[in-house]
Amino acid sequence: LYYCMIFIFQGSIMGVFTQLNMILFYVFWDIVLIPMFLFIGIWGGPRKRYAAMKFFLFTFVGSIFMLLAFILIYFNVSPHSFNIPEVAGKIPLSLQIISSVLFFIGFGVKLPVVPFHTWLPDAHVEAPAPISVFLAGLLLKMGGYGFLRFNIGLLPEASAQYAWIFILIGIITMFYGAIVAIVQTDIKKMIALTSVNHMGFVLVGAFTGTIFGISGSVFQMFTHAAAVGLMFMLSGYL
Repeated sequence: LYYCMIFIFQGSIMGVFTQLNMILFYVFWDIVLIPMFLFIGIWGGPRKRYAAMKFFLFTFVGSIFMLLAFILIYFNVSPHSFNIPEVAGKIPLSLQIISSVLFFIGFGVKLPVVPFHTWLPDAHVEAPAPISVFLAGLLLKMGGYGFLRFNIGLLPEASAQYAWIFILIGIITMFYGAIVAIVQTDIKKMIALTSVNHMGFVLVGAFTGTIFGISGSVFQMFTHAAAVGLMFMLSGYL
């Protein structure tokens, strides 16, 4: 079952990063939850059921907001379509603003950003070390990719107009993650909270709207995956 879930996880992650159809994107996005829920709930630590259920509820509820944004876009764009290239440039500003808020909740939970981050420390503490590597290295990047693909790519006017709000939330996330991580005594919880700090940088970079900011955001996701993944592997040996 363990290796079967790994293959499902990898396949659905690839689906998320390659799909240009919003409904298929949503399907793969939610399929990812199933193996990760089982990884934590079956092979996790003493509080595995609590951590698995908290992870599932947070991320699933977030994905519902994302689906609502997809449906709103579908019905308010002519011709009706779920294909991203076909709806790009056709979304009115008022709908962009509403969709931007819905996407922020959906992707902000997965990234995660304050105040949607509380599931992450519990999930990391209870998950086995290899699963924490998947969680930090791949799962969180879905949120960053979502912001870049949809908020920045599909809703450019709303993102530019309200970028300061997202940047402010990113700065709060950066400082909160760093300050709270300092006082932790559990090494996995400390690493998890540094991930929150790093994802704040990703959010700030993405919403600068410049090529340097977006490139830095992508680079930060890659470096975070490598560095924090190795830290979780090391924590498994301690």
